[in-house]
Amino acid sequence: MKEKLFFFSIKHPLSLILLLAIIVKILAVIFTDGWYTDIDFNYYHIPSSWIANPWIVYISRLILGAFSLLIITIAYRITKIIADKTTALEIATFGALLWGVPFVTVHPFASVVALPFILYGTLLIIKQHNLLDNNEIEKSHRTSFIIAGFCFGLGFAVYYHSLIYYIGILAALFILKNWKGALMTLIGYVLAVGITQTVVDLVIYHRPFVAMTRFFGDFGSYFNYIFGLEYNIEVVGLFLLLALVPPMSVMLFFGFFRVFRKYLLLVLPTLLTLLYSIFVFIFFDIDRYLLTVPTYVIAGYVGWKEFHKSSAFWTKNRWLLWTCYAIFAVLNIALMVYSFVD
Repeated sequence: MKEKLFFFSIKHPLSLILLLAIIVKILAVIFTDGWYTDIDFNYYHIPSSWIANPWIVYISRLILGAFSLLIITIAYRITKIIADKTTALEIATFGALLWGVPFVTVHPFASVVALPFILYGTLLIIKQHNLLDNNEIEKSHRTSFIIAGFCFGLGFAVYYHSLIYYIGILAALFILKNWKGALMTLIGYVLAVGITQTVVDLVIYHRPFVAMTRFFGDFGSYFNYIFGLEYNIEVVGLFLLLALVPPMSVMLFFGFFRVFRKYLLLVLPTLLTLLYSIFVFIFFDIDRYLLTVPTYVIAGYVGWKEFHKSSAFWTKNRWLLWTCYAIFAVLNIALMVYSFVD
């Protein structure tokens, strides 16, 4: 049995990581607390009375957890494009076993449900950009950008605040002078938003664009919730440095800003979303932070690995590097256990 498991892990490492992810998600389904009081996806409200049956809660959690496995696989594919397979597997492991992931992926966080759409759109754009950079194609495939934009539009339909991430993608494409790619993603985005906001609102409100209109009407009022810029910066900073678990969180922070220009399509939309979170902090709404975690971790970890591999200090002191990783692993496991038994 041990030999079979060993050879399986060698031959199918991503499958093993996904299996571990499934196990911890099932534990989260069983042991973590239920829904909050009410569930909101944008302006579509789901009363808690609809899911009063415990079995419905468990089934809903399982569905959310299963859908969130796409986040791991897409993050793996993005990392494999910009780095290598080993780094991609490490990112997949991080996405499967980070202490807070089981909880947030089996509960109805709108930004987490939107993430597979947003990450897949990001994957398509990065793949096209990488092929162009390596001269593997002469020009971008317009269809890929349209599909990417459509995915971003679906993400917006689930979580309106993801609009800021999409603006970051457009800005990055303009900076990279990929005008056609930006236009094609915009076409796909408008198509997805038009279809989803028309069909869903016709069913619920009997007229189109009701929820989206409310969002943009309330947009300015979000800034009234600012407690103070310094306070908001502290909250975002604590999230990045504590929720992602030190000392790994410090490495990610360093690596993220180190590769700002190199991986602009990852860093710019992530950074704009984080800045948006600073200026629009609605009490303890952590959805916008969760939206940034996969791309922040990918860019940060790849940037960190590129640095420590070329650093004379870390090359000579690999024991220190592995000690940092060990401390991170211990703290991460302790936090995960606490999240299950608390």
